[in-house]
Amino acid sequence: MLVALDSNGKPVNLALKRSQEQLAPLRKSSYYCPQCRRQVIFKAGAIKIPHFAHKHTSTCFSFSESESERHLKGKADLYAWMSNYSIAKIEPFLSPLSQRPDILAANKIAVEFQCSSLTTQLFVERTNGYIQHGYFPFWIYGGPAIARQGEYFKFTAFHRLFFQYSDVFGFWFLAYCPEKEVCTFYSRLTPFTSSLYKASVQNIPLSRLSFPPLFSKQQSIPRFSFAHWLKQKHQWVHKQLYFQQGKYHPFLSDVYESGNNPFLLPEWVGIPVRHMALFKSHPLEWQFYLWKEGLLHTIEEAVACLEKYVEKGRLQLNVFPLIQSPNLYQLVEEYLALIQTASPESLKSSSHTYKQMEREKRFSAQYEELIISRLFL
Repeated sequence: MLVALDSNGKPVNLALKRSQEQLAPLRKSSYYCPQCRRQVIFKAGAIKIPHFAHKHTSTCFSFSESESERHLKGKADLYAWMSNYSIAKIEPFLSPLSQRPDILAANKIAVEFQCSSLTTQLFVERTNGYIQHGYFPFWIYGGPAIARQGEYFKFTAFHRLFFQYSDVFGFWFLAYCPEKEVCTFYSRLTPFTSSLYKASVQNIPLSRLSFPPLFSKQQSIPRFSFAHWLKQKHQWVHKQLYFQQGKYHPFLSDVYESGNNPFLLPEWVGIPVRHMALFKSHPLEWQFYLWKEGLLHTIEEAVACLEKYVEKGRLQLNVFPLIQSPNLYQLVEEYLALIQTASPESLKSSSHTYKQMEREKRFSAQYEELIISRLFL
């Protein structure tokens, strides 16, 4: 922790940078946790950032998580940055919800700088606690750098908890590196698999960023090849057949039971669509169920259809605690709008692999530009 009470009950804030000479007098005093009121240890070595720590026997619920050097420095950096633009409090205890954000900015923005992994349940509970009491939760990722696999970025289920959305940037993710003192802004996040995403990336020194942060709207659109998408779609099916033994995979079982072949489905089934990140399931899966049901007559019916398959466990949604919109309605609306341009023949299954290959070539030539332009609106 970076704030403790001295023997007179006065807060001592170690997030404010001090020289070794300024720290020397602080070593002579006793300090107490602002929550449990037990004595804490003042630590100010030559390497680790000065901070307070409970004794190992402490059972203080408010500061139960041990803090790494990375978390302490990141929290101090973000506090100093926000203090330049707004009233900021570090480690305030919000009694109505019994939560303590890392920073409270403008008396309403609850900032959490999360370096270590957290369960989905706890992330959701903390987020909902803030929202229910009128605070705006602002989570910033502080863990290891997002891994790259070629031209893709790997966002795990934990990373995806931090996703937010705006009409300008699409799905986006914010990280801060205390060692480099740089914020990394990933935007226009577009999934190719459940965890591999294309993204536009901006690296901005914290000292050059305003608060609330403003990012350039002129960032480049991720390179997107429709031919590569189709190749990845076929590889995904092969992978499920190999690892899931085909008929035991719920989706493939449904495809075969309907009398279809997953490689010969209409080319309109499994296309990339704006907001598709809402699903952890591949677009081939949820679009197949809509196609199998005749694409239904209204958006509401189509949404109800997908929700039915989610309840059955056939489809999986991503958990996005920080996103209330877009939702399934907007996803389905976008997909059905694209389908309106399809000919009746292109919505039928193919009979042979070579015919399917020819159909996909024609489909790419005719619709690639339209699909990609709508994907990155």
